[in-house]
Amino acid sequence: MFYGLTSDEQRRKLKTAITLMTEIYPRIFSGDHLITVERCMSFLDDDRFMHAYDRNAVTDQEKTLIWRLHTLAWAARHGSHLPGDFVECGVYQGFCSAVLLEYLDFGTLQKQRTYYLYDTFTGIPDGYQDATRTEHNPTDEPGLIDRVTERFRAYPNVRIVPGIVPEVFNSGQVPEQIAFLHLDMNSAKAELGALDWLFARVVAGGIVIFDDYGWWAYRNQQQQENEFMRRLGYTILELPTGQGLVVKRHGG
Repeated sequence: MFYGLTSDEQRRKLKTAITLMTEIYPRIFSGDHLITVERCMSFLDDDRFMHAYDRNAVTDQEKTLIWRLHTLAWAARHGSHLPGDFVECGVYQGFCSAVLLEYLDFGTLQKQRTYYLYDTFTGIPDGYQDATRTEHNPTDEPGLIDRVTERFRAYPNVRIVPGIVPEVFNSGQVPEQIAFLHLDMNSAKAELGALDWLFARVVAGGIVIFDDYGWWAYRNQQQQENEFMRRLGYTILELPTGQGLVVKRHGG
């Protein structure tokens, strides 16, 4: 339900509080550090999305991310009607990408475009970690890139690019046009570097989703991304899911 709680007492108190709330508000969502009351939650009625989510959400932590995933699915579906490729910076095990690929039937209905997946696949490198960061850095997971490669083997239009962002872009494996951009690297330095390279390539109407934007542990990242976008005349919309959202305007 909620990951990151450090004691059984915290979990007991939270469970009790939610139980009490359901006596007042029968329709409650709780998960991913988000509690809402009396919301429609229309994503539960999106059969294609729920099928992709149910098939790919395996761990308790992954199952809490349904609202965040629906935001990504909405943005990706919007991007599927625009020219350009899809880009995700920060892949880890490829869970979010797997949901979106299945939701959009990317290998068939989107076969004219490529989904680029950038990650070190060895965790956040030295010099890129933020001081406020607290969660697990998956440097102790040998074979991660092999598992991700196997996960997407059925998609010929998925390109997995291992390396440090933004340096890895010097390899030339960067799309000219981007319809959908998802940044989830838990690092201000990496994400600003990605924006320097990629935002100009986002097509008019294309959507950028910042995964960590609204999380308190990443407030330094938010401040730096706000400043980057402000210089370009944009503001980032903070969503209740903790994500941030920008829509690229016509004319830059």
